Amino acid sequence: MADGDHAPNRPSWTCSICGAHWPCDEAREQLGQEYGEQRVNLAVYMATQLGHAAGELTGASTTELYQRFIAWTRP
Repeated sequence: MADGDHAPNRPSWTCSICGAHWPCDEAREQLGQEYGEQRVNLAVYMATQLGHAAGELTGASTTELYQRFIAWTRP
């Protein structure tokens, strides 16, 4: 993601611009545009981010993390 994008603040995993849980709606839109039709690559990228977040968001359930990071990447 480029400067000015809705990127994650770690370790809280909130958006650096709007403060919402990352990926916020705007980040999802930006990532969707960036990856275009390469939805599998987007899902792989988000799975990597989920792995990082899982170690930092220790109070989050696996279901919550899946919904937040992966579920929205499906067509």
